[in-house]
Amino acid sequence: MKQKRKNKKGFTLVELLLSLAIICMIGGVIAGLCASIGSSFGTTYNLNDSADYAALFGKGFENSFLAITQGKGAAKQNWTWYISKPGDSGCTVDVPTLMVQDSKAGTPTPVFHPMFLTKAGTSETKWDIYAFFKKTEQPNAETGEKSIVILYRIFVVDKGNKNFAYRYDGKVWVPRFEERATMNGIKGRKITVLTNSGSGSLPMTPSTFSSIQGTKAYDMIASGLEEEGKATYYSKIQYQWSN
Repeated sequence: MKQKRKNKKGFTLVELLLSLAIICMIGGVIAGLCASIGSSFGTTYNLNDSADYAALFGKGFENSFLAITQGKGAAKQNWTWYISKPGDSGCTVDVPTLMVQDSKAGTPTPVFHPMFLTKAGTSETKWDIYAFFKKTEQPNAETGEKSIVILYRIFVVDKGNKNFAYRYDGKVWVPRFEERATMNGIKGRKITVLTNSGSGSLPMTPSTFSSIQGTKAYDMIASGLEEEGKATYYSKIQYQWSN
């Protein structure tokens, strides 16, 4: 009678080493893929988060500016918009906040109070906000008449690791309100981007971003900054009823 014998032969050393090498290769590919997905998610999250805040500040300025310029005013009364940050002289907010100061009221007030700018469970600010303004005149495509256009540029910088910084541009067309001013007994109005150092208005130049120079965040926005001494954007803009 023929007996069947089981083959007790196992893997050879070469086969084991080859299997381990293949497993390591696959593991490396999976680890690299996971790292890439994680990095991509982080970048997308930061991009979306910064875009949301930039939109809030941009639209907040537009709505406040248009609301005030359409309202009533007194001779030489003015309103000034700027970003107030913790640590700034006279700052009363705990996160970067868009403020408007009414010369008649005297005390600046928040246009809106941004939420979730701080890291969860801490008082540390995650994002730093910079806003700059520029006044231009652009012709109307249909009538050819020139209209005042306010350009604004908002920088959103990751304050924690300074690896992310984004720039967002916007503009607002200023309606003609000379008739409204005349009806209120005022001759006109004036829109001024403040450029004198005494006003505390900062130029959109590299020196204003000195705290992040040499970082990846700075490299990401460096091409959008004005050259030293040749700035056309500044951090404060003022609207005034003249007499």
